[in-house]
Amino acid sequence: MEDRRLEILSDSIDTAVKQACNEDITVSFSGGIDSTLVAFLAKKYSNVELIAVGTPKSYDLEAAKTAAEMIEMDLKVIELEPKQMVAEGLDMQNKLELKAIEIEFMLPFWIAAKNSKNSILMCGQGADELFGGYARFRKEEAKNDLTKEVSDLNKRLQNRERKIAEIFNLELSCPYLSDIVVKAANSFSEKERIGDVGKVPLRLAAKKLGLPSEIADRKKKAAQYGSGSQKAIRKIMKHKIEIEIVFDSKNIAESVAKSTEPENKGWVETSVIDNKIKAIVKAESLGSLREATEDFMACISVAEKVANQ
Repeated sequence: MEDRRLEILSDSIDTAVKQACNEDITVSFSGGIDSTLVAFLAKKYSNVELIAVGTPKSYDLEAAKTAAEMIEMDLKVIELEPKQMVAEGLDMQNKLELKAIEIEFMLPFWIAAKNSKNSILMCGQGADELFGGYARFRKEEAKNDLTKEVSDLNKRLQNRERKIAEIFNLELSCPYLSDIVVKAANSFSEKERIGDVGKVPLRLAAKKLGLPSEIADRKKKAAQYGSGSQKAIRKIMKHKIEIEIVFDSKNIAESVAKSTEPENKGWVETSVIDNKIKAIVKAESLGSLREATEDFMACISVAEKVANQ
């Protein structure tokens, strides 16, 4: 690789981070190269809050703790039990139209945004698409197009990361998706970026910028696995039942759904379509599913009586 390309890439990443640091920022932090590098650079230009999210003893929490220590930054750890993680996932699902796998993947980001004390939320999104980080890029049959990967991600951001930031009145910053970083990264071929381990130009740039090699060379672990969010959701929510309840009017259906939402949060997903409430009740066992369904229907009955008065 030519040193000049690496120098330009390093400078572009530093510049992109600096441009976002016009106020204090919060970094959604996993301890991997992507989020650690932007945090490491941001502390030169702003006050930085690092937030790591995960279940007890999860990979991301341990990685985040060691990374924060190595770059000498304070870390805010949000440790959630599996049931709490599920409750947050259902809350997010009520506000965003995402696929199940996206809920699992975005949970740490959602919780970081929810707990951010600063108005700018910075993340490492885009690094895997831009620099060929995902393992699927290195499969023999893979037909890779990193330019399309970046373009598709930018489209998904609108209903995912940007939407979450808006819900919590935050400004989203994704330095790796800035025009100057994308242009600098594209000076390296896809083969150079994907390589045998992924993100080689980024790893070299990180070291050039002063990030410890132990962090720069860390292997990729997907957010849903690293944080423990996927395991928590899939382990607890083993059983579910779908219910459709018809009311006399749409107004009554909306009133009932709104009044029961606080009590059902975390174990029932509801939506209102015309004069119907569609609900999905989830639980970890058939016995608890039955109890949860009975409790839900009791809440609905009381709310409907109030609404009809």
